[in-house]
Order: sequence, then structure tokens, then C-alpha cells
Amino acid sequence: MKIILAGLVVSSVLCAGEGEPVNWFEKSAAEQKIVKNVYAHLLIHDAASAVLCARRGVEAHPECQALRFALIRALSEQGEELQALDEWKQLTKGQNSRHLLEVLSWGVLLKGERSPQLIIRINALLGASFTRDARAVPLLIDEMRSSNALLRSLAIHMAAKFGDTPLQAELERLLKEEKVWNVKLEVIKAVGQLRMLRMRPQLIEIIGNPKTLVEEKAAAMIALISLYESVEAQELERLVRSNRAGLRELACEIVAHLDLEEHLPLIRPLLKDTCGDVRIAALTAFGLMGKGPFLEMLEDTDPYVAVTAGWLALVRSEAKGEEALEKWMADQNPNLRRLASAAVAASGTRGCKLAWKEMKQSSDPYVRANLSMALLRQRQHVKEASKTLYEVFQGQREILMWDQQVSPLFRSLAPSRVKHIEQVPNYPLVVDQLVRLDLLSMLSVMRHPHAQEAIKGFLQSQNWGVTGSAVVALIEEGDEEALSMVRELLNDPEQKIRVQAAFILALLGSDPEAVKVLQEAYPHVEREMKVQILEALSHIGAPESIPFLMNILKEPFQVLRVVAASALIQCLNH
Repeated sequence: MKIILAGLVVSSVLCAGEGEPVNWFEKSAAEQKIVKNVYAHLLIHDAASAVLCARRGVEAHPECQALRFALIRALSEQGEELQALDEWKQLTKGQNSRHLLEVLSWGVLLKGERSPQLIIRINALLGASFTRDARAVPLLIDEMRSSNALLRSLAIHMAAKFGDTPLQAELERLLKEEKVWNVKLEVIKAVGQLRMLRMRPQLIEIIGNPKTLVEEKAAAMIALISLYESVEAQELERLVRSNRAGLRELACEIVAHLDLEEHLPLIRPLLKDTCGDVRIAALTAFGLMGKGPFLEMLEDTDPYVAVTAGWLALVRSEAKGEEALEKWMADQNPNLRRLASAAVAASGTRGCKLAWKEMKQSSDPYVRANLSMALLRQRQHVKEASKTLYEVFQGQREILMWDQQVSPLFRSLAPSRVKHIEQVPNYPLVVDQLVRLDLLSMLSVMRHPHAQEAIKGFLQSQNWGVTGSAVVALIEEGDEEALSMVRELLNDPEQKIRVQAAFILALLGSDPEAVKVLQEAYPHVEREMKVQILEALSHIGAPESIPFLMNILKEPFQVLRVVAASALIQCLNH
């Protein structure tokens, strides 16, 4: 039965490539039998026997294309990608066949997945996942069962982008069994992303457990909120009356997330809760629906609650809200100053008057930056606000981050507290680069006279190295305007600036104009940078990169072949 199935598979596969299809039924009975035997061995994962059988067949029938194709497939699955590449050249005479190129590329990725070297396995895992191909699912499952916590974490992160049933089953198992907290964090996030409704009881248990770490609790809360499409008043009341602060906070988050104005009376008692986080969540829910203000909370014993109350009062045009936030922006605690400035920024047009006043007189550069961005978003005092933001950007030498720890509503520019993570080398510096790109984007959109100069200086001083797993959407508004200034630097006389500009255009804009610059730079850079160039080419996915990437498959370094194979598949899919 397996041999019959293998025969059916190969007959369909041989006709799937580009160019002249192989006519299975024109082959002799002897050739058909050998090809069936080769694919039968592959079906039971006996690649060595498949190669031996295919070689004998090719020796006996050298003109049979079906046998040569089967040999390429067998060599690829055995991990002999260089020999498979030689056979491909003989079979196609240098002409590209989409299906054959995919077979070669997947052979490289599967061999990389079996490598004893961690860095190669990581690149094989990421490369297979970025193809968005169903053939990546078994590889992801294998690595989700790996004894290496880093590989498990990466596999879980990528599995959330697929969502296949076998992957969801693995996530369900890991949520119960995983012991390493940062891996469990990825599991919780993945459950939320995939909206796995059956996991709701487990997430509630995580939130309600007093021993749960803060990061786990936050991830579980975000995941759980995404699973709610509606909520019964009875269930909400049960959460409000819970003796666990995490569940009471969850009740407020659900009301805000689902915009349940009719349930605001249920969470009103939580405005006087003993836990400050719960009071903040309740205030946020009322504020998002335009209810309040609650002026008595401006004097709350928890300063973070008081700042949130000040924001709500300002949104409701209460003079006391402006007075409270002005006071907090002059506080001795820098975290409170910056939170208050972020609260002003989150109040929209209502906060512009206060933002303009404090931007000019505050001595805290982060406060001034937050307020200048608030004015720029409302297109008020653009010239002065742009100048202030540029001065802060140029003057800050410490690494930066966006701080949203107190509330998702208040995003504040702040000195970095980001910790290193295994998945992304130099992660705090990567975050700093992304934040600075955000600021440069805003200056570009506002047509600041020194924006081009600032971008060029940034590219000269940075070693741009955002790996594929860390790429995010950065440009908040005016994408084309912001990227056009970077595009002009592709013709800069200095190679480093050209390459850095090409990286940004590739990773943020998938801009095909970056292809030529990246390919020209490839032979002249170190191996680590070569990996990043190949990742950038995979993001662009330009078909004209295919010949270049085919040459990389001959490289002596396996890590380069693995990344090039993933890029090749993505170019073929485009």
C-alpha cells in the first residue's frame, strides 16, 4: 500500500514543476518500478536506500528525467545538498524549475534541523517558519519537544503564526507541563494569539494564583481578554468579587476591551479597591468610555493611580486634572514625571495647552520628548516640537525604550530597562535601534530640516542587525514619506550607509530597490553580516534574487546555506 501511495505522490509531483512536465506514462515499466521503489524508501524515511536505488536506476537509465528527479529528492532528504545541487545542474542545464528549487531548499533546511550546532538549528527553524509552508509544521513540533529551552521558545513563537491543529495540541500540553518560565510565557502568548477558547480555565487559574510571576500574569491577562467576545453579568460579577486582585483587574480589562458600558456599575466598587493596579484598571475602563471624572482619586495614596485619575479628569476637561498632571511632571521621581507626560500625550487635543507649556520649561529631556510627540501627533506647534524632539534625539546617549508598564494607554520614552533575551542577540540595543527609528520617522514625516542628516548620522553610528525574528512594524504613520528619505541614501558614496539604508528598506518596507545594494555588498562583509543580508533578501522576496541565492547554496558554511534556502523559497513564493 505504501508503495502504491508513493507512486501516486511522485506522479503528481513530477508534473508540478515549471517548464515541460514529465509525462509519467511515457516511461518504461522498468523505470516506473525503480522510481516507485525510490519513493517507497522515502516514505518510510530510509533516505540512504532511496539514494542507492536512485543511483542504480540512473546508471541503468541515464536519460530518464523522472529517475534523476527522484535522485535529487533522495539526496536532499539524506542531507547531501551539494550533490543534489550538482544533479540539478545536469538535469535542468541551469534552467530554473520551481519545484526542483523547492526540493533543494527544503533539503538544506531539513539537514540544518538535524545539525548538532545550535545556531544552525535556530536558523533552520526560523527559515522553515518564514516560508509559511505546511512542511514546516513537523519541524516546529519537533523543536517544541526539544530539550533546549531556547529552541522550544522560538518554535512556540513561530507556531502561533501557523495555528495548525497539531501545533495547538502541543501548546495545550506545554501550558500544563512547561516549567521554564520564559518558555511558558511564550506558550501563554501563543494561546491568546490563536484564540484557543478551551484554554480559558487554565489562563484564569494562572491569573488567580498568587504565586504567578508578574510577567506571566500580564501575558495570561492579555491572552484571556482576547478570548472574550462577550461576557455574562454573572461571570463578571464573580470576577469583581474575587479575593484575588488579578481576577478583579481582569474584570476591568474585559469591560474596557469589550466596551461594555452597561457593565460599568458592576466595576464601580473597584475604584476604591485595596490594590492600586485594580484601581488603575477600573479608572482606565471608565476613561475609555468617557465616563467620570472621579476627582477624589486625584489625591489617591498611590501616585500611579493619581496620575491615571489626572488623565481622566483632563480628558473630561476638568481644570483639576491639568493642575494634577502639571504637579506630577515636576515631581522628584523621574518615573512619575515621565508617566505624567505620557498621560498628557494620551489626552489628545485636551492636553495640547499643557504640553506646550511644559515642553518649554521642563528640565527632563524625556518629559520634553513625550510632550513634543504629543504636539506633533495633533499637528500643533510643529516647528518648535520638531526642534525639541530633534535636540532630545541628538542629546541622548543612553539606550532607550518605550515604557508602558503602568498602563497600555501611556507610552513614554524612557531610559532602557530591557533585559537580554536568548532569542535575539544584543536585544536591548535592538530595542534602542527600533525606538530611534520611530523618532526619526516622526522627524521625517514632519519635514524637519535636519532629518536627513540625522538619519545619515544614525546609519553611520549603528551596526544594524535586527534578525528576522525581531522585525516589527515600526513606522506609525506616513510610511512612504519616512522611507523615501532613507531610499535616497542607497546612492550614498559610503558603502556602510548604503548597506544600512538597504537593511531598513528591506526589513521595514520590503523595498526591491535594496536588492542590488545588498547583493553587491555580500562578498565584502563578514559572515554575520552575510546572514543578515540573506535575511533581508528573504523579507523582500524578489524573484531576481533567485540566481544569487542559488550560488549561496554552494557556500562552505552551512548556516549561510540554511538562510539562503529559506530566502530562496520565499522568493519562489513571491
